[in-house]
Amino acid sequence: MKTIIVTIIAFGAAGASGFYAWQQKQERDRAVSELATARATLTRANDELRKARESLTKVVQELQQQQAAAEKMRSERDSAAVFLIQEKAYGERLRAELSLAQQQLAFARARPSPAQIAPPTVVQPRPMVIRALPAPRPQSAASPAIGVGRPAQ
Repeated sequence: MKTIIVTIIAFGAAGASGFYAWQQKQERDRAVSELATARATLTRANDELRKARESLTKVVQELQQQQAAAEKMRSERDSAAVFLIQEKAYGERLRAELSLAQQQLAFARARPSPAQIAPPTVVQPRPMVIRALPAPRPQSAASPAIGVGRPAQ
């Protein structure tokens, strides 16, 4: 009977260790399965991250292109505004010149025509009278010249 009890205990211990090993194998299989699922999920997440990075890169490039286009449009707008201001100033100058030309034309029309103006006349010069200067006086010995020294007497 002891052998039977020992045998039953041995079979029980063997069954328990088999059951324990079976449970361990189940847990290991479940852990391996969860690990494979986690790896697959990680792989999918990495793929999505890579796609997101590529998409972000494309969006950043597109944004930079749009910013460059916007800057170009701003520059064109500013140059068009300057051009418009210059054209307005030019138009004002043209209007001022046109007004001046109209005033000059009105003045020219108001003036008498050359036929209405008296013809020019010839001016007769008056003869000039030319008078001679009196003749110089002869110098005599009695009156010494002014400024000429005399010998001592």
